[in-house]
Amino acid sequence: MAHDALFERLWSGAAPMEEWTGAVSEGAITQVAENIITVHTTYFCGSVTAIRTDAGLVLIDTAKPDTAARTLAVVRSWDDSPVHTVIYTHGHIDHTSGIKLIDEEADARGRPRPRIVAHRNVRRRMERYEASHGFNSLVQGQQFNKPGYVYPIGQRQPDEVYDDSLSLTIGGEEITLFHGRGETDDASFVWLPKRRVLASGDFVIWVFPNAGNPRKVQRYAADWAVALRRMEKLEPEILIPGHGPVIFGAERTAQVLRDGAEALEYLTRETLRLINQGATLDEVLHAVKVPPRYLAKPYLLPKYDDPEFLVRAIYHFYAGWFDGDPAHLKPARTADLAAELARLAGGADKLAERAAILSGEGQTRLAAQLAEFAGAAAPEGAQIQAIRAAVLQRCIDGETTLMGKAFFAVYQRDAEEKSKA
Repeated sequence: MAHDALFERLWSGAAPMEEWTGAVSEGAITQVAENIITVHTTYFCGSVTAIRTDAGLVLIDTAKPDTAARTLAVVRSWDDSPVHTVIYTHGHIDHTSGIKLIDEEADARGRPRPRIVAHRNVRRRMERYEASHGFNSLVQGQQFNKPGYVYPIGQRQPDEVYDDSLSLTIGGEEITLFHGRGETDDASFVWLPKRRVLASGDFVIWVFPNAGNPRKVQRYAADWAVALRRMEKLEPEILIPGHGPVIFGAERTAQVLRDGAEALEYLTRETLRLINQGATLDEVLHAVKVPPRYLAKPYLLPKYDDPEFLVRAIYHFYAGWFDGDPAHLKPARTADLAAELARLAGGADKLAERAAILSGEGQTRLAAQLAEFAGAAAPEGAQIQAIRAAVLQRCIDGETTLMGKAFFAVYQRDAEEKSKA
């Protein structure tokens, strides 16, 4: 299949992904190969791939709650056969939530519900989401500014699980699942050997790998690179990313997989080098940077996760939670430390004023730290909270990643509310 003009502009970096999201918002079909389509509704929802077989449809992922109905309707406009098997590439809700509608459709039509196949750890992930339901609801609601948000749980769990790999033949179609750790520990990528089609799941997402999210469990940069190398050795001719448009052509597919692996390998190698020299987390964070040649790639733009967050996660994976600063081993309460610093400075207002000056000079990291100390020392001080809000707004304005902006915004909103109290 040939790429269209919009894809070529995305590939060259001339078009932002937001333009592609707008183009597919009503539900768009990409014809991947004979009897295979991928459905997209937005970049922010995982892609759904449908494979027509003699036994019925095989779906790779199912969409998220607010796009599942639209996605299923698009699939049905292409083929109305029973859904025989659903493959979860991992347990995130934008890949699993659509199973509810698929099951309801099967029930209404008097058909068997589809078999679900996934890695063994998907079950454990779903159980963990139930155990930490309050936290997930709180974090997601904060990050996306949705007060009262309730994180969806209760998706149907897999019927069949595997460990390293699983080969299936469904209605004459050969399908192999491979396990890898990356964004999650339960991830699968799907290989159609006769077609040379690879569905990567979220190992490829058209932005820099999401392996450092600040408020999520451990992620696996080094293992992510291993999985990408494993995919590269398959020599696929078509790559269906977990998010974003389908990539056609062996050369481009290999380039995307290779560049992603190299960037992750670099971060891991350099972080480990410094850890092995006894460097603290502070030293590592400010020394390890991704080479610009990778960040210039349109499919590796640091627009969602921040490479610095990945470095922190890599450090944590190999070196544990202690960052090498003895004051952090058994730290004082933040409020107590803030109060003492305020006394030394001549008052919390002095800390806030200095934060405002530093922020104006572009030193937002230092400014944010002082503003947070001032706010902790005088949480009821409206003027101090107003300065804190302004400093955090500067941090948001200077941040390139959606994740960084979102988390800064949580506390910027908090400061604004307190400044009006």
